[in-house]
Amino acid sequence: MVTTGLRKEVRLLVVDDHGDHFEQLQEIAEMYHPEYRVECRLASSAGEAVDVASSWGASVVLLDLHVISDALDLLRQLSMQGATVVATSDTRLPELEGTASEYGAVGYLSKSDNPDEIEALLGYVAAVSKQVTPHQ
Repeated sequence: MVTTGLRKEVRLLVVDDHGDHFEQLQEIAEMYHPEYRVECRLASSAGEAVDVASSWGASVVLLDLHVISDALDLLRQLSMQGATVVATSDTRLPELEGTASEYGAVGYLSKSDNPDEIEALLGYVAAVSKQVTPHQ
């Protein structure tokens, strides 16, 4: 997160294989929010996620736990590297929420295509986003 005046700048890396969900997030993120600005990138594999998280300087990672077979390993790896990771999935399962927390997630949210819920999700990731050094 970079602070410009009073407005937070958030770099959100979305690890998801559903382009439609990413596009909805990106559309809503591009709307004007006086308290934060969210820039989004998409990664569809564990390797891509690790590369982009470090090279781009993601301030928060939104990881779909059902995207890749080794999502929990990726969650642990990103967390151990200091990334702020929010886990997500199509269904809200209490046991999955607990497991995600044990592997290092700071939160667990259900996916939604409801614009109000997506906007709330973006507000949440802006709130948990950590400060990063901006890349040129």
